[in-house]
Amino acid sequence: MDLKKEELIRYSRQLVIPGVGPEGQQKLKTAKVAVVGAGGLGSLVLGYLAGAGVGEIGVFDFGPVELSNLHRQLIYGTGDIGKLKTDLAKRRLLEINPEIKVNANEGILTRENISAALSGYDFIADCTDNFLTRGAINKACLKLKKTYVHGAVYQFEGQLAVFEPHAGPCLGCLAPGAESQENQACAEAGVMGPAAGAVASMQALEVLKLILGFETLKGKFAMLNFRLADFNVVELKKREDCPVCGSKAGADNKFIEALSVDLITPEELKARLASGKPPRLLDLRYPWEHDLCHIAGDAWIDFDELLKNGAGLGAGEEFVLYCKGQSKSTAAFRALRAKGFTKVSVLKGGLDAWAEKIEKGLPRY
Repeated sequence: MDLKKEELIRYSRQLVIPGVGPEGQQKLKTAKVAVVGAGGLGSLVLGYLAGAGVGEIGVFDFGPVELSNLHRQLIYGTGDIGKLKTDLAKRRLLEINPEIKVNANEGILTRENISAALSGYDFIADCTDNFLTRGAINKACLKLKKTYVHGAVYQFEGQLAVFEPHAGPCLGCLAPGAESQENQACAEAGVMGPAAGAVASMQALEVLKLILGFETLKGKFAMLNFRLADFNVVELKKREDCPVCGSKAGADNKFIEALSVDLITPEELKARLASGKPPRLLDLRYPWEHDLCHIAGDAWIDFDELLKNGAGLGAGEEFVLYCKGQSKSTAAFRALRAKGFTKVSVLKGGLDAWAEKIEKGLPRY
């Protein structure tokens, strides 16, 4: 199938690159790529793939655009706040390139539904921000024998890898306990917008190189420190004891007893706070976040001091810890348990869940 005149003009700047040409553009045109996550990484990866002429793109995400997204998720605008990212992304990608097909998939991907969701695509871009979803993508790609590009960003740092299950190492080889980890998503740990943009650009390039048959980061792991302008690429090897693709495959380490957390739902916490003997509710966020919004009756506490020395808390008291999501409070829970605290629990879903289910007037940020 020959490229149309309009396509020759649209893609002329990449057609002249040695190794691309009309043949390479046809590969892009017939390729199908799933992008899981349409946030800081995914929104920009989507834009670059659409601009390059990838023929069919799947957008996987859930939930609306929030004001705090806009400093890094540049395909959305202020007028898009409150609207679904998947719908907005599809509209924007077709504005960038009406020659392509875009599938908008709204909803949470789980270990149960992810394989079916990704089965129709040639390559996967993992643009998520939590280990459970990353682990599910890794296992699905192993099952489906699909190569995928993993990207992550944290404050001024990023990482990038191309995993080719069976033929090379997988995410489990790099981080065997990944699904048991409680990472801090950018909502809690923070991220510089240009750092997300830099990683997203590199991630999109790796996807395009896979399609075109160029050399990629297969079997390698790139560590990017943009604060120090320090970039390292190391070789990855398959682990014989990998819990995903090695001898320990099938062992589900997600619910290891030592890593379990006592959770209290927003509804349960509301009832406890209204009771005669409410627990002490501790906010672990930054002071400015507490000033912005908090749960009535709580107290702010220094997260670092709590991890270091318990921040002067009494081990016999009952505490409920909360943060924006759940990661900082989970880390604090484990630190207090290690210090002998037995009456401590974590607000499930954090302030975000409280704002969604109990106090809808709280600002989302």
